[in-house]
Amino acid sequence: MKNDRQRTFLMITIPILALFICFNTIPLIRGVIYSFTNFKGFGSYSWVGIRNYIDLFSDGRVGKSYLFTFKLAIVTTVVVNVLSLVLALALNSKIRAKSFFRGAYFLPNILGALVVGYIFNYFFTYILPAVAGMMGMDSTSILSDPKSAWIGIVVV
Repeated sequence: MKNDRQRTFLMITIPILALFICFNTIPLIRGVIYSFTNFKGFGSYSWVGIRNYIDLFSDGRVGKSYLFTFKLAIVTTVVVNVLSLVLALALNSKIRAKSFFRGAYFLPNILGALVVGYIFNYFFTYILPAVAGMMGMDSTSILSDPKSAWIGIVVV
């Protein structure tokens, strides 16, 4: 029984490990090796050692960009979490228009799907039947037939 369990574990683990090594570890190692060369992405290259790293850390723009990225990450993380906590507390408190504010908060998430639904409804109701009519085929909407409406849903 234990041998079957180990075999199953290996049959699951080995392909995942092979994919991880193939698509993560090997490119990482190649990138580290290329960082010690003057490789431009094509053609030949030569070994330059740590000159790339010396150039990188001696350039003032690189330090400023790292500092900016660090500041941006800290500030946006703090601001997003504080605002999220305030909104969560406000939307769960006993305020008068709680349902309105919840709806206003989730409205942007709903609008995208609503717009896509309207676009595909127009497409399936007007455009596809017109094209089918020009080709001499049945020119009814795919959404009007319960047996073929699932095709439109799958396409969307």
